[in-house]
Amino acid sequence: MPHTGLMLLSTMFVPLAFASGQVKQSGGETATPPSASTIAAKAKSAKLDTKHAKSASINGKKFNLIPADLSGITSRDQLAAGTLIGVLDNEAGAAEDVSLPPGRFNIYLEQSGGQWQTWAEQNGKVYKAKRNFERKDLALGTEPQFSRGSGCWVFYIVFWFWQWCY
Repeated sequence: MPHTGLMLLSTMFVPLAFASGQVKQSGGETATPPSASTIAAKAKSAKLDTKHAKSASINGKKFNLIPADLSGITSRDQLAAGTLIGVLDNEAGAAEDVSLPPGRFNIYLEQSGGQWQTWAEQNGKVYKAKRNFERKDLALGTEPQFSRGSGCWVFYIVFWFWQWCY
């Protein structure tokens, strides 16, 4: 059984939307992104779980994911209020079909208007994940998996497997 802070992260690198003000979600409703300063403050105080860090690459460009230690999270309400779930270092760019610019991103999860949303923050800019959803087809203990075709990482966030896609 995995450590309660273990996250198996799911990230697909497809085009991102720069979040400024409000962002449309697929159902037509509007998602208001958290401020970059809110995410950065959570990142500054977060403890990272380097023991469960994972790496992958596309054309020699590395992606390093360090999950946050979520062992203090005891309810979905805590997650819903906004939580740093990891830090992603990305060397790839448009040439590798990755829409996030190269650099380090703070990955943040919150629930707003009944919808879960994942955000990436870098240097004062906030990017909205194009897709994110719960995965119900994975067994506890599943290790992170990366696939170049889908660019996916999968990780466990205390209560469920979560997949988010950029």
